Amino acid sequence: MSSGRLQAHQSVSAYLRYLRRQLGYSEHTVRGYAADLEGMIEYFFPAEDGSERSLADLDVRDMRGYLAYLLSQGYARTTISRKLASMRSFWRHLADEGAVMDNVLSYLSSPKIPRRLPRFFYREQIEDVLSAPPGDTPEGIRDRCILEVLYSTGMRVAELVQMNITSVDADEGMVRIYGKGGRERIVPVGGHALRALKHYLREGRPILASRCKSGAGRALYLNHRGVRLTDRGVRWLVNKHVVKAGASGSPHTFRHSFATHLLDGGADLRSVQMMLGHSNLSTTGIYTHVSRATVRRVYDEFHPRSRGEGGVGVEGDDHSGCD
Repeated sequence: MSSGRLQAHQSVSAYLRYLRRQLGYSEHTVRGYAADLEGMIEYFFPAEDGSERSLADLDVRDMRGYLAYLLSQGYARTTISRKLASMRSFWRHLADEGAVMDNVLSYLSSPKIPRRLPRFFYREQIEDVLSAPPGDTPEGIRDRCILEVLYSTGMRVAELVQMNITSVDADEGMVRIYGKGGRERIVPVGGHALRALKHYLREGRPILASRCKSGAGRALYLNHRGVRLTDRGVRWLVNKHVVKAGASGSPHTFRHSFATHLLDGGADLRSVQMMLGHSNLSTTGIYTHVSRATVRRVYDEFHPRSRGEGGVGVEGDDHSGCD
């Protein structure tokens, strides 16, 4: 292995440790960075190349060549933009550590990507989804609780699986959430979700916990073996119940629905930002566009003179993900 390739691998490994330990990034996020940066290493430092150049030797032309290569391989602009963001963050860290003299990626702009609206459940859909799990088994009681809490709080899956029993303040109707970077926030829980939580803690969790011989510990949500439910497990059960309800969506669709329905009901953007745990208000602002699209749809559907000649509809809106 060339010294340049070895040094690149070592630098990436140190950066991934920094993301985990210093920034508190989830394993899911760290794996994404690892995959993006591994692809970069394979391009600049292929195993069969005996070149001794290092990360510090790469310049803007090299980076442009890598972007051109990704385009030639058929990668979507969204994927290229994500890879570039991973590399830009890595190079910024290298510059801060003094490993490179300049963040050469700061001179490159990301591919332009049309901003798409996030997918969300309509109100009639959410009722069907929330009632999909059976209410007579410990797993069904747990699943109803999970769906209610996702919709009631707008939390991410990674935040949900980290919850402990002590994260819930039933008397105050609040939950404590640890978000990206370990940032803590306190979010209200609606009456339906609070009742589902109490029912799960009383009727569902004790049965699931009894299946773990070593003790279930403090974890709030348990799998069928009585140990902490994983991110993957939540995604599987959410998909099962969403499909059963005849809808389409993911756990993040509950987050989008939470924000959209709050703004549709008149909530102010700052409050929604706080509850979602967004660092920047501009990230939350995407949901104002969703609300306007909803208003347009309702107007077109119900106003008797909404569709004259040249009338405008909202068919074909592409609702897909954002954070």
